Amino acid sequence: MRLLTAIDALEDARLLDPVADVLGRVSDTVTRPRTLRAALEGRPLGHAVHPMLVQLPIGAWVSAGWLDFLPRTETAASVLTGVGLATALPAAAAGLADYRHLDARARRVAVVHVTANTVSLLCQAVSLRERLSGRVRRGQWIGLAGTMTLAVGGLLGGQLAHRLAGTATNR
Repeated sequence: MRLLTAIDALEDARLLDPVADVLGRVSDTVTRPRTLRAALEGRPLGHAVHPMLVQLPIGAWVSAGWLDFLPRTETAASVLTGVGLATALPAAAAGLADYRHLDARARRVAVVHVTANTVSLLCQAVSLRERLSGRVRRGQWIGLAGTMTLAVGGLLGGQLAHRLAGTATNR
């Protein structure tokens, strides 16, 4: 319960509002073309695409982490790390489209969600660089740190999708 209390406290953390405003402007810029916005919001499908798209980088990075425990799987783990990086960008863009519809309380949680996921993405990028440079063990540890950070981002994403779902503004 303490974890939920801490997450709930983010909703009231007005000090996040300036960052939330900047993220709102980024969202507006990224989703300015109407056809792109419609696609990123999932209108042609009738539901949001962000929850579907995030499965790709999550699955790739978690799978790479499991492969790191097995012998002679370094190449496959590196490929999966790269796949995660490539698929994270569309997932993030779809998340930015959804951000436009959040109220102030949900946006505060989203700021920390985006921050955790950005740190995770950066860790995975450094992990891939290290793996490809022959520093495999170092890349594995950095990838693990990225995956742990991704878990925090996912927890906050769950808060947004399930506990704060009713707080979105009308589309």
